[in-house]
Amino acid sequence: MTTNLSLQSMKIFVEVFERRSVGSAARALGLSQSGLSTALARLRLQLDDPLFIGNANGMRPTARAKSLIEPVREAVQCIEERILRPVGFDPATDQREFVIAMTDGSEAIYMPRLLQAVMRAAPGVRLRAVDLPQLELTQTLAEGQIDLALGYFPDLSDHPALRHRLLGQHGFVCVVGSSNRRRSQGLDLRAYCEDRHVILDSPMRSLSLLDRTLQRRGIVRRVALTTLHVMAIAEIIAVTDCIATVPAPIGDYFAEVKRVICLPTPFRSPVFDGQMIWSQGNDVDPANTWLRQLVVQCFVADGRGARH
Repeated sequence: MTTNLSLQSMKIFVEVFERRSVGSAARALGLSQSGLSTALARLRLQLDDPLFIGNANGMRPTARAKSLIEPVREAVQCIEERILRPVGFDPATDQREFVIAMTDGSEAIYMPRLLQAVMRAAPGVRLRAVDLPQLELTQTLAEGQIDLALGYFPDLSDHPALRHRLLGQHGFVCVVGSSNRRRSQGLDLRAYCEDRHVILDSPMRSLSLLDRTLQRRGIVRRVALTTLHVMAIAEIIAVTDCIATVPAPIGDYFAEVKRVICLPTPFRSPVFDGQMIWSQGNDVDPANTWLRQLVVQCFVADGRGARH
């Protein structure tokens, strides 16, 4: 016969064993003495042993009870401490690593500010940025193997296991060197088509959006360089007369730290959503919740989620 012991019956067994008294055990567990006696009688039937025998000194455990006390006590402790205890997250002391999916461009947009915030609030926490193919990203994100995805991910918009939070809407800007006197005062469509361009060969989905916009308008760029590395663009633009068209947050970041300036595109810029995406299974996870709140503080609360 299969015996199913409840946590309550195991706690009753431990208390009676340790206190040698039904009344004392009942008070410790907040039960009535009759209620505990009924539960103890049921436990005796389940284990096919009297377990405790009353005498002048209280409840004397049987040999069977003595053989069970350690495994039952360990089971109670394991269930209460490792299963029932709420999982907490203390950013000041935690040592975990968060995995965040982002493209090269998304990393340039989000990581500098996010990393600063994490280092201030959680000095022991580490971040790992990964860039995965769409199918692998969908599966690992839905299964909770990746904590968040940050960026423009239109392929993930309808997945039932994923949650979304809009961080902002972004357009594109043109980046030119601050010493490029021909273009530093402005850029019209003719100049845009005449100048040489540095373009990024990247899986960034927002770049596909830009390419489709240019194609629809019949705008052809004269390409001087195609690069795999978004962070190289600012260095190259700073020392040449080339221009580049990049998402506005990347252009803003370049302008802050490099010798470049941002100009409006000479055509109506397409707009894309910057999103935070996570697994439905992580909705109430304390660590994931903390990270999502930190992202919102960095990119929404101060206006960085506003449309560019």
